[in-house]
Amino acid sequence: MTYFDSDVIFNYIVTQDPAKNQQANQLILEAITRNDFVISTLVVNEVGYGLARFNVENQIIKSELDYLISLNMTSIHQQHLSRALYLSEAIGFKHINDCIHTAVAESIGCDTFYPYNKSDFKRIQRYTDLKIVIL
Repeated sequence: MTYFDSDVIFNYIVTQDPAKNQQANQLILEAITRNDFVISTLVVNEVGYGLARFNVENQIIKSELDYLISLNMTSIHQQHLSRALYLSEAIGFKHINDCIHTAVAESIGCDTFYPYNKSDFKRIQRYTDLKIVIL
């Protein structure tokens, strides 16, 4: 399975940087085609919030989120939060959502996790065996 962080999904939907948009589109569409794409409910929440902050129209946000929830999605559970708290203690609690994403990807046996956030995930990489490919 390939887990995608919210920032990759956001760049898939919104073209802020054409190179990131193209990269995100390619990675996501390939994962969907291989049937190994996965996100969490936290990704849907963060993407919706980001789209609203980016002043995307409500109808478009609803459509994009409906599409995301039609794909392979997993929920956040207590075990994820416990693991995320451990990671957060190691790297700082300001980055707890990134730690939750990592915990989810670990627990469902993902082969690869794609984020764009280099500073946080470089630190998280020291505490996991998960293959984090920072874009």
